[in-house]
Amino acid sequence: MLAVSITLIYILLSIAVGVISGRGGNKNTREFFVSQGNLPFTMLIPLLFGELVAGAGTVGNAAGAYTEGVSAVWGVWGQALGCVIFVVFASRFFYQAGQKGAISVAEAFESRFDKKVRTAVSLVVLMAFTIVYAMQPAAIVGILEPLLGVSRWGLMVGCTALFVFLALFGLKGIARMNIVHSILIFSVMAVIGAGTLQSAGGLENVVNTVDASCFRLFLPDFKTASGEILGAAFAMVSAATVVNSCYSARSLRDARKGIGSVALIIMIFALFPVIIGISAKVVFPDANANSIIYIAAEQLSPVLSTLAAVAICASVLSTAPALLLTLSATVTRDIFGLIKPEADDREQMVFSRVSIVVIAFGAMFLSMNMQSILKEWLASFQIRAIVGIVLIISIYWKRVTASAAFWAILVGGLLATVWHYTGNPLGWQPFWVSCVSGVGILCGATILSPHASE
Repeated sequence: MLAVSITLIYILLSIAVGVISGRGGNKNTREFFVSQGNLPFTMLIPLLFGELVAGAGTVGNAAGAYTEGVSAVWGVWGQALGCVIFVVFASRFFYQAGQKGAISVAEAFESRFDKKVRTAVSLVVLMAFTIVYAMQPAAIVGILEPLLGVSRWGLMVGCTALFVFLALFGLKGIARMNIVHSILIFSVMAVIGAGTLQSAGGLENVVNTVDASCFRLFLPDFKTASGEILGAAFAMVSAATVVNSCYSARSLRDARKGIGSVALIIMIFALFPVIIGISAKVVFPDANANSIIYIAAEQLSPVLSTLAAVAICASVLSTAPALLLTLSATVTRDIFGLIKPEADDREQMVFSRVSIVVIAFGAMFLSMNMQSILKEWLASFQIRAIVGIVLIISIYWKRVTASAAFWAILVGGLLATVWHYTGNPLGWQPFWVSCVSGVGILCGATILSPHASE
């Protein structure tokens, strides 16, 4: 009962912070989606950390480590690598696009190409981020279901309604909520990791007890693991969470400092859920993988199990509203805005709020059918990785044409999606299929085009 009460109090506190932060603001779409471009790097760090680690980066990583081993760490480490790639190769491009009024990822592509490319990017972003968002209810329900004893459907509906409510406060409200979320997530996961490792008899006993394959860094093989790593890395180049840091930062330097700092922080953080998952294999060999963080914390102390439940809630609350905001921005600016270009700011604000509700409850059904949070998370990276690859090539190869970029992104993104949902035929990860086809189309179409710009 104590755990339930504290968890509910924390959720209410998050709502209160959002209400206070959002009160009197969000007068226009730019303020609603990117906080008028005035966030310092100190605000970007908790905003980005909370969004990147997510429920998938905590619950999913721990579950992945419990079932497969240390290779689960690559989802988060791939993101960290991607943040570095973004800072070096793409941060200036997106910051300048934001200064010209861009709010969504796809809008920046239009400044380099045309509306067709913008549409292709928006479709790929929508497919990938809908998958990422759908993981969040699954992650929080995995913790709350054994804690509250409420039906899975009831929890799904309740959590979805909460995410919608928090998203309606806009980016500034989410950024302030994430300060508390981030501190709690990091500290609690560190304590549970250390405690679970000690309960398992220490590192030496864990190494001697679990199967040796659990400590293989590239599992099941290098081809698969490298596809997941590179997919996560290049996905960051077009990740709305990172791109929004450039749009909402008060300077390019702030954006780069915030993104670079988060890359280091999440590399350290990624070790905590992995330690929990592998250590728990020794103590609880037949447990539910998706609830392993709560199970491990419960055997340490009732207080820690309560904090674990709150921390998982925090990891999801720091991510789900921001993802809904990202999806809403894409639909509002890149679909509604193109269908009805004469729509004024008031109409866009109304549409964006309605789209948040529709997207959230639509994705809830996808969430109910997810089998592996970690696998879906990694797949979402690979689906949108081609967008980042095309952008980096086009920034430095000025001859790349709009037509070449359009077909590379569309074919690469759709092929990756189909490849994932058909079970990775031939044992190839979606990233490799998408990368080979997309880059091949990009280079071939650009070289053969008589209209390639110099």
